[in-house]
Amino acid sequence: MVNRVRRPEEFDDLLVELKNKGLFPTFKDALVFAAALGYRRGNRKSFQKSSEPIDMDVFRGDYDKTIMNIIAIEASGDPNMIAPSKEDERIEIFEEYANGGLDILRREIQEGRQEWRAGLLNLVQREEERHTLLDDITGLARLHD
Repeated sequence: MVNRVRRPEEFDDLLVELKNKGLFPTFKDALVFAAALGYRRGNRKSFQKSSEPIDMDVFRGDYDKTIMNIIAIEASGDPNMIAPSKEDERIEIFEEYANGGLDILRREIQEGRQEWRAGLLNLVQREEERHTLLDDITGLARLHD
């Protein structure tokens, strides 16, 4: 069992910058946001090199694990993905979407030379504009199939 979430080494500087600027209190919080963004945009990227991993115990509380579970279930199409025996696979899916989300943040904000706070706010607003009530209804209907 892995029991740790890897941080992609490629984005170490970006994660440190997000934390040091006070945008996310922890690396874990930045990874959860990045995984949700990566999933939303369909940007799942595997990686080999990792920096210091984060213990799964840090991903405590309902919110973090719920995000991880939902992404894994949706990405795999397998509702059994929440089984304890699938934890390694869930973590890997989460890591890959977090990596994809960090790539989006780097391209759209850091390389776009935007100030981080304004850039994140703009990104969240753009994502919200793309999201409609129809998306919610369609998503709920899929859960009942």
